[in-house]
Amino acid sequence: MTVTKKINSLAGALPIEWIFISGFLIHFGIMYPGFLCYDAVNQILEAREGRFSDWHPPLMAIIWRFSDSLTPGPAGMLFLQLGLVWTGAYLTFQAYFKPYGAKVAAPWLCVLLFLPPLFGISGAILKDMLMWGALFSAFGIAGHIKNHKGQTLRLALLLFALTVLGLWLAILMRHNAFFATIPVLSFAIFRLFPKYSVFGLVRAAIPGAVLALVLFAVTGAINNRLADRHTYPWVANASFDIAGVIKRLEDKGRQQAIFDQLAGTLNSTGSVEPLLKAYTPMYWREIFRTKPPTLELPKNSMESQIHGFASLSDQQRQTLHTLWIQTILAEPVLWVRHRLAVSKYVLGLVPDNSWSPVMMAKDFPSDLERFYGSHPKATKLQEWLEAGMTKYVEYWFFQPWPYFVLTIYLFFAAAFRRVTANIEVICLTSSAILHELGLMLAAPSPDFRYSHYMIFCSLLSLLLLARPWMAKAK
Repeated sequence: MTVTKKINSLAGALPIEWIFISGFLIHFGIMYPGFLCYDAVNQILEAREGRFSDWHPPLMAIIWRFSDSLTPGPAGMLFLQLGLVWTGAYLTFQAYFKPYGAKVAAPWLCVLLFLPPLFGISGAILKDMLMWGALFSAFGIAGHIKNHKGQTLRLALLLFALTVLGLWLAILMRHNAFFATIPVLSFAIFRLFPKYSVFGLVRAAIPGAVLALVLFAVTGAINNRLADRHTYPWVANASFDIAGVIKRLEDKGRQQAIFDQLAGTLNSTGSVEPLLKAYTPMYWREIFRTKPPTLELPKNSMESQIHGFASLSDQQRQTLHTLWIQTILAEPVLWVRHRLAVSKYVLGLVPDNSWSPVMMAKDFPSDLERFYGSHPKATKLQEWLEAGMTKYVEYWFFQPWPYFVLTIYLFFAAAFRRVTANIEVICLTSSAILHELGLMLAAPSPDFRYSHYMIFCSLLSLLLLARPWMAKAK
């Protein structure tokens, strides 16, 4: 019996709900209790201290503070992020596959979530994983809005409100989720007032973008209010962009002049030459590792060792912000070249691997163990899975760029077919494309987790386009 026939027989043998419940339990059991990298340990230490920085989303640490009081460690957060993902899978099946008779999609959705490029980091406690779960759930909820098909207006508005809350949670977890939320919000509005065409979705994009912008602005105000420690992470991106422009300037005098302004805002002095040697579009922090040191990376007093820029004065930050804008406006071509160079790393178009495409037991930072406490050792199964997947991280299917190309192709394939059922594919692929383009504007390093959502959207979109064939499967 072929794999396809086995999957198809599974779809008919088990109640749909049990397929997703079983998938969640297996996923949770394999990943239990969850894996902590450097960022995650810093966040749980903030949660335990009850004081929150703006280097990571304060709301995540607040949620973790509650779950840590119930089950110390990462298990509670693992349950939340995988719970959101599997809820999204079930809602997506009910909304987009079942009405078209594609019941065999249920086990295929489960298979999708266990594919190595998605599965490899799904057990790591990261804001990216929570963002993924929130966006997936919101997309699933939006598909149940059908005010035009006998659904009461009250229920339709309730589902719309739940969609907005899910998308807001995504932005609260990662501010750059703003880009990904616009198409999903537009799709939810379209479902409230359907026009049965791609152009109806385009018209819904204007209020969708406005609402997403409102959520983004409110999120910024809330995060600013919740944060006890302000580390001003935007300073890192500003310094990175300015350094990228300096590197590409041909006028040595201008290089030194702009560097002097940049260094002055960071309590530093010296020659531009160490910066020119240290700069790489791969990682923002390298410009602060010059030898001899020129740009100094301030360290705050937090026990969790987070690097921030809290020691800078308001005047210094204002001067740096002005310099950042002026540099981009004065040299837009050089800035674009810098960001394109960064994007090559983000998409995996350079020989260097994307960072941490598999993030499991070996990523726990031992230098923070004295603050956190002992971390559970990996099970034999976890060690075997990590070793098995790590062997293949240099292969194309662990690189973001093929999925980005596929996503763009699927977007146009769905748009030009002009089939009403493909509007959800247009929504999903445009969400992924906008999210990835947002990374190209601001990504500070080639972390695989940044592109994880786009990879997921490309694979789910393939399943959505395959519904006609699934509906015919026996």
